[in-house]
Amino acid sequence: MEYTNNNSPVQALIQRSFEAATVFLAQKMVEQGRVSLSFMKGSFETYFIVSGIVAENNTNYESKISFKRVEGVEKLTTQCTCKLWSPEKACHHTASLLIKFSDLQDKQEQTGGQPISLSLMAQEGVHVERYGTLMKAAPSIPGAKMNSTFSSLQYTLTNRKVVNFPAPSKWKGKLLVNLIRASEFEEYRDVLYVDEKFTYQFSWVDGDNTVKEVSIFDVLYLFNWKTGEAFDLPNDLRELVSKLKLTDVIGDVQDLIRLFLPLRDKGTGDILIEGEAWESFPVEDMEYRFSINPSPRKSFLNLELELFTADQKLVPMPSPFLLFVSEQGWAGSFRTKNDAILFFKTLIEDFDRETFFHKKYLHTASKKNLMSEWISLIMKDDELPFFDPAFKKIFMLNTKTFRKVFLAFLDSFGEIGFKTSFYFKEDRKIVFQIPKNNLLEGVANFYQQLTPLKIPIFYDQQQIRTWKSSIRFERNKEKLDWFQLDLIVNDDDLDVIKNAEITDNFLLSSKGLVLLSDEQKDLLRFMKRYTKFEGEKKESSKGLSRFGLFLQRSRIFELFELKRLGIEGALTEEEEKFCEKIMTMQDMPQYDVHPRFVDIARPYQLGGYNWLRFLYEHKFGACLADDMGLGKTLQTIMLLQTLKEKAKKILIICPVSILYNWKNELEKFSDLTYSIYYGDEREFNTGAQVVLTSYGLMKKESFSTLGQEEFDILIFDEVQHLKNIRSLGANAARQLKAKFRICLTGTPVENDLSEFYNIMDLCVPGVWGDLGVVKSTSKNKNRLLARRTVKPFILRRTKDQVLKELPEKIENHVFLDFSPEEREVYQQKLNAVRSNMIAPGAKRYGEVLKSLLEMRQLCLWQKQASLNSTKIDFLMENLEQLVTEGHKTLVFSQFTTYLDMIENKIKVAGWKMARIDGSQSIKKRGEQVELFQNGDAQIFLISLKAGGFGLNLTAASYIFLMDPWWNPAVERQAIDRAHRIGQENKLTVYRPIIKESVEEKVLILQQSKRELFRDLMAEDDDEYFSGKLNMEDFQHLLS
Repeated sequence: MEYTNNNSPVQALIQRSFEAATVFLAQKMVEQGRVSLSFMKGSFETYFIVSGIVAENNTNYESKISFKRVEGVEKLTTQCTCKLWSPEKACHHTASLLIKFSDLQDKQEQTGGQPISLSLMAQEGVHVERYGTLMKAAPSIPGAKMNSTFSSLQYTLTNRKVVNFPAPSKWKGKLLVNLIRASEFEEYRDVLYVDEKFTYQFSWVDGDNTVKEVSIFDVLYLFNWKTGEAFDLPNDLRELVSKLKLTDVIGDVQDLIRLFLPLRDKGTGDILIEGEAWESFPVEDMEYRFSINPSPRKSFLNLELELFTADQKLVPMPSPFLLFVSEQGWAGSFRTKNDAILFFKTLIEDFDRETFFHKKYLHTASKKNLMSEWISLIMKDDELPFFDPAFKKIFMLNTKTFRKVFLAFLDSFGEIGFKTSFYFKEDRKIVFQIPKNNLLEGVANFYQQLTPLKIPIFYDQQQIRTWKSSIRFERNKEKLDWFQLDLIVNDDDLDVIKNAEITDNFLLSSKGLVLLSDEQKDLLRFMKRYTKFEGEKKESSKGLSRFGLFLQRSRIFELFELKRLGIEGALTEEEEKFCEKIMTMQDMPQYDVHPRFVDIARPYQLGGYNWLRFLYEHKFGACLADDMGLGKTLQTIMLLQTLKEKAKKILIICPVSILYNWKNELEKFSDLTYSIYYGDEREFNTGAQVVLTSYGLMKKESFSTLGQEEFDILIFDEVQHLKNIRSLGANAARQLKAKFRICLTGTPVENDLSEFYNIMDLCVPGVWGDLGVVKSTSKNKNRLLARRTVKPFILRRTKDQVLKELPEKIENHVFLDFSPEEREVYQQKLNAVRSNMIAPGAKRYGEVLKSLLEMRQLCLWQKQASLNSTKIDFLMENLEQLVTEGHKTLVFSQFTTYLDMIENKIKVAGWKMARIDGSQSIKKRGEQVELFQNGDAQIFLISLKAGGFGLNLTAASYIFLMDPWWNPAVERQAIDRAHRIGQENKLTVYRPIIKESVEEKVLILQQSKRELFRDLMAEDDDEYFSGKLNMEDFQHLLS
């Protein structure tokens, strides 16, 4: 379409100056209202200048044209900010300005030639209903057409003048944001909870001049309704407006503060609250308070969080706390509760690591944008301000404290602490519903972590406290072998002692919840014994109770432990120094040793001798628990030989199998006279300095021949034979009288805590007090305390610690597959055993134990048409190579029947062998050992039970443990037959294990059963433990 109108000189200029296509596009722009003139001056007769804004494709282009006529010559100049314009070729935007100007000229002629002011280009302009608001788009302004743009509209100013949209100026001044209660405005009064909500109103400050009559036009301009000026918004204000467009115009005052506060930091704006300047409000910190209260849910407690002012007034909960609340909090916006809990855990871990892994778990939350913005502030800023309209104060949230509180929460209560949570807005508190056991188990740790932050915890309206004991001893007249003490306890401490459950980290006393440290629980174990069992109640003064105690001298280290726990008054300074010396093994006296041992004994053996001698001189007792093969026998003989003139009567009790081992060692390393009291024709030789006898004979004669004697030194070798406190052997051992006792063992604790108590009481009688009391009050939690109490009386060194020169020991688990036939038989048996598990309890245990034995044997051999044994096949293949290479090998099994089968195979192969099991006499055993050690037997078959004690088989360089069991101490004993002093060969141990069988489960069970030994012995020794099987163990083995 060609634009023509010959009646207008301006329109004729348009035709001369622009291409037809450009004029066509320009006319369309004018018709669509996209052209807004902002400046117009002059006329066609001489000159004119026109500028304005042309809107196209959501972009405003600033265009300008100027015209001059000099001596009949016309000159038209154009400018535009679009990319189409160039000095050589004008664009359609500039053409549209000229067309718009032409229209105005036509109107001028119609009005009789009167000039038309730019302000009167329209009879009526648009205006807003309320100043200080955000107009997200031009059509939202009252009176604007649907397709209008900000630049295409005309605006009625406050003085009723109508203007076109001006060319925007560069930003200057500041934007003021006034946060006002939404209820102030009619349009919001029907909104739910409007009294709690705020909205915002803008004004503009330029120097000392504040203008309230402004509007924000999208992310583009600030428009001044008084002057008609427009200012381009700077980038930070544009970012702010972008966020405002995504949020409701009314909302929580804290969320609005969060949005607008960056203006203050960047200097482009400031905040008012209900007309008052931000800096005019007083600033305070908030104080946290946690309270534990009853919960409506059974077996749960409520952990409630509130915030207070310094004068103890309740403060509304700041927004970030809603991150961790499901009901009425932001965490309720997650798709599932599990999503929320995973987010809690990851976010809190991010607090600690200063990472942002939580972001990938936010995607299922509908409030993810809001949450993400708050989290960003918590991670970035040290403090966040929160305004309380009721107090008219700004409260500062320390974000470091906030993060530490929730780190402590997760660490103390775990993920379950967040599972059920509520926000009660009116009550201004958050409630976490936590299972009672979880909360009370974790509260001590929570208290410990909150204490440095000065955050209290209340229980039933009483502040939780720690126990500060005032217990003390008073020492009375001394007796040689006894401590006579008075235990002084005030009423508060007695209340704690009576109400404490030693397994818990807390107790409920008459004065509320009291938290206990691990050391205080140790102290309470002693105090309960003293006040309930051992102490004699005496007359008490007001507020104090007195208990009389008579403790044997051997319990000196118990009193020393109590001093460490803060209870003074029991020991003299000299006694404390004595305890320190033996506890640390420092400054131990270096006693003279018999010359024959000077070149024989290793340094650690001399240390063991000095330790034994020190305890002997102070009339205590000793448990030497060195690893097998470290020379416990030699260290003991060193003591006996050195004390030859002092100790005239010595009794050594040991298993029958090592009676002659003791005989040989005494002859080799001492000149002590000895007698073996054993056999049908035995006779007690009162003239011998050392009498050797067996445990079996001790049981028979503890009330007769042996019980009638009083010995200077009594030695129990392999004392674990007496481990059961209820056994005849343990009872018989206590009938024997001796001035000094020594227990020798490589495994001082095998099955449970009572065995450890029994062994230590045998070597240091009375070290525990009344064993009946100990047994009734002892639980597994006592292990570490028990170790500290008797630490001076037990010495244990491992080979790794003291024998650096021992050759390498390599242990291998070799996993084998059943043959298909073996697997079928085994599976049938396993199914049958599982069925038996549902039998009545009394019958079930015995039946399962018996069946378990059969299943173990099925892993070793199966008799079908012929002998089937994957393990024997494996053994024979390896023995063939080892025999050819000249190596000597030990083969262990618990089953003599199995050894018979292996022996038959070896005989068929023609290899020379030796064998020990329970059927041989002592003499026969010695011959078999000699045959292997120094003879030509290359293979030694040994039953685990018979080969556990008194054997020295250092000629071996390979060991096969054919069948594992849950007692690794037994296996260790077998290995130590070869891996000991004198071994020069590298030792390789093979444990063949049938895959997917009870044997594989035994390996896991062995690992889980080591805890007791590790707790009771030295911290770095975790080599041994064996445990009795319970039904849980059975279920694991059969799973």
